Amino acid sequence: MINKQEKLTKVKLKGNESFNIREGWLRKGIRCVQDCPTLFSRDDAMEILGVGSKMVKSIRYWLRTTGLTEERAPVGRAREQILTEKFGEVVDRYDRYFDDVFTLFLLHYNIVKNAEGLSVAWDIFFNNYDGQDFTKDNMIEKCKEELNKRLAEGATFSERLFADDCASILRMYNTTDFAEDPEESLSCPLIELGLIRKSANKKGTYVKTPPARELLDKMAVLYVILDNIEEGKESVSIESLINDANNIGKVFNLDRVLINEYLDQLRVSGYITLNRTAGLDMVYVNDNRTPEGVMREYYEKRMR
Repeated sequence: MINKQEKLTKVKLKGNESFNIREGWLRKGIRCVQDCPTLFSRDDAMEILGVGSKMVKSIRYWLRTTGLTEERAPVGRAREQILTEKFGEVVDRYDRYFDDVFTLFLLHYNIVKNAEGLSVAWDIFFNNYDGQDFTKDNMIEKCKEELNKRLAEGATFSERLFADDCASILRMYNTTDFAEDPEESLSCPLIELGLIRKSANKKGTYVKTPPARELLDKMAVLYVILDNIEEGKESVSIESLINDANNIGKVFNLDRVLINEYLDQLRVSGYITLNRTAGLDMVYVNDNRTPEGVMREYYEKRMR
């Protein structure tokens, strides 16, 4: 896992080979690496997956970036992809066909979290870019400025490849602009989340939007809150939920009003305690829950 407090000496870009996640890719990838962990090191990976060479690389990238798999390089052996214990294995057990939008929100969260440094454009766009009614060019330039701030002295990156990643973001979440690749735009599962839309105010501009209330379940919100609470602590401020990188305000485009609505839902359900006295605005998590435990609880309830 990368330490985001450290300056970047190397920037990994365009790992998706300009392909966004396509319907069925993640399930197919999981099934194949379960059968053969060294799949992506094999010469016949294209034949096994039934896609071209660039798509093979893209599937490998998205499996890792979404947190479903991790890569190991045993000494003297080919690199292996295995399911992550606390996420990939849970998804495979309860939602192996990725039918539940709850799962899609957690995949999105893992992409934005950028734990392995593979999805820096997604990290910057959701955590640092506050543009409203923005054009693609403006978004790319402002995100580029943020990336430059993160670089170690002497480090560089390809502006062209970074721009390609930024363009991928717009295709990945926006349902209303199919000019570049209609097939890809229509087939990316994360479009369902509704996090980017074409602006109604000005032609050629976009806007970040919160997901519909009926789509974003309170348990996905709780998962992200728990995953961001510092080790050894049981509380977090509402200001942190709104403003901190990788927390619910940034990841899900939620404002203060919406965050308070979700917190009230979690409070009524007994998952958290709220202290809004004397301007504290603190959230206390009940019962020592873990992110993995929240996933299992959600899926188990859905199965009943």
